[in-house]
Amino acid sequence: MSLDNLVRALPDSGRSAGDDRKVTASRRQVLGWLVAAPVWARWAVYPAHAEDAAHASSSREAYAEAVSVLPVEELTEAARAKILAVVQQPTIYRRLPVEVIDCDPDLYLFLVRYPEVVVNMWQLMGVTRVRLRRTAPYVFEANDGAGTQSTVELVYGNRDKHLWHATGYYEGPLFKRRVNGTCVLLLQSGYSQSSSGRLLISTRLDMFVALENVGAEFVARTLHPLVGKTADHNFSETVRFVAQVSQQAEINRSGMQRLADRLDNVDSAVRRQFAALVAGVSERAALRVAAASQPENRPQGM
Repeated sequence: MSLDNLVRALPDSGRSAGDDRKVTASRRQVLGWLVAAPVWARWAVYPAHAEDAAHASSSREAYAEAVSVLPVEELTEAARAKILAVVQQPTIYRRLPVEVIDCDPDLYLFLVRYPEVVVNMWQLMGVTRVRLRRTAPYVFEANDGAGTQSTVELVYGNRDKHLWHATGYYEGPLFKRRVNGTCVLLLQSGYSQSSSGRLLISTRLDMFVALENVGAEFVARTLHPLVGKTADHNFSETVRFVAQVSQQAEINRSGMQRLADRLDNVDSAVRRQFAALVAGVSERAALRVAAASQPENRPQGM
């Protein structure tokens, strides 16, 4: 079931004939922002690196750039130590391809910080076995239902940059023995507005993974390719789903608010906050489009 179908299945959707834009979700297992990472930029526009941004990279240059923008000076001493322990000697480093989405910024930031809302929607859609349980304001436990368990902490976050530290393990049929790991994820976000008033968000994720007792040859030949393809796909699918949530909030506010009421694996305060954000998405979008259509905001000659 897609998000669009799920929302339409709720009673009294209030949709009009013009609200039939189709929003789909992948039927494949989607692990989410952070669930599988432990065992596996501001970028509004980068004209000089636009081609490189479209591709993943594990180059020394990409690694050095990612390290240079880590907000280590703004962390506590304990947080800085555990971040650098992974970043300075990663088993795997990967810069994922940049994703650009049409999305409400406030809703985007909320879903970045509360991934359990996204996962709960996937659960209602029947497309995931992932489970998240928040255990502290910035910490949650994650289980992907396929052998990976982890504890994830948001150690730093502002409008442009989020930094997570995760520890966990994989124990399943892919490997003969349990694989323990620690991961650092750096998400950078940039914001721009099109001439038609649409808001665009550019997202870039850098992943640093430190694995225990895993041979270098095995990493190079087997694990690195597997991790790369899995991470790229999951990140792309997740970011695009966030955009779909924003689009549905614009065209079917009442249906999305009823969906918020259906979220049964989310704290009630978080659920209310999500519903309130959904209520404002369509109004903000309408105001931006109206402002962009004013004569003084049109390009010359229009």
